[in-house]
Amino acid sequence: MILVVSDLHLGYKKSNQEDFVNFLNEYENVEIDHLILLGDILDFWRCKSKKVVTENEEILSKLSNLANKIHYIAGNHDYDVLNLKERLGQNYPFEVSKDLRLEDNGELFYFMHGYELEVLSTLDPLTIDLYEKFSQKMCFTENIVGGVAGFLWDCLQISRRRVIQVTDEMKKTPQNRRKICKVYELAISPRRYPILGIKPDEKLVFGHTHRPFINKDKSVINTGSWVDELPSTEYQNSYIEIYNGKIKLKFFK
Repeated sequence: MILVVSDLHLGYKKSNQEDFVNFLNEYENVEIDHLILLGDILDFWRCKSKKVVTENEEILSKLSNLANKIHYIAGNHDYDVLNLKERLGQNYPFEVSKDLRLEDNGELFYFMHGYELEVLSTLDPLTIDLYEKFSQKMCFTENIVGGVAGFLWDCLQISRRRVIQVTDEMKKTPQNRRKICKVYELAISPRRYPILGIKPDEKLVFGHTHRPFINKDKSVINTGSWVDELPSTEYQNSYIEIYNGKIKLKFFK
């Protein structure tokens, strides 16, 4: 069995932290082959890394017990886990990467957080590389507006192109994104193959938008979030279960 969760945003005041503890407790005695943490599990943009860790010791301890099953995909809000893994090497408890490919019962899956889709569909002329530099910078700033201003200054040193248009998008919290439809349109479009390196026979699983869905042919799946921000609580605490190649979108109540 493969479980996929994303966008818990530990450290953010609207994170459904206790629900996730109960979720881990429920699956404690279930045989899991892979637990994929699909990014933005920690929120270093809104909270100092030390505070995030100390306030969520119970969750991190439970995850450490599953370390050999966990694949941690870096999101934009926890992008620094890539550097932590590089610095600590084998001492870091989880496998960390920007994306992941897995096969289950002959079905192929490609996992990514999904900020790349937002950059490509809504943040032109910003590039993915620049956005990742921005995400890294935001993991160490206490002030979002100040972090955005500093990043824009850095961008202006790199390019004279007009990048000021991205500031409003960068300052928005996930629940206020206005261009989710464009992300969705790119995710389900064949354009995703050449620009993201996804193979036509791979099912795309991503998070980031906080809006869970499975498209009609089950080739594109969004994991949703564990954040109390949607108009209806019915769609919170969503996750993906993959068993024998079959995909289910579930909600933990």
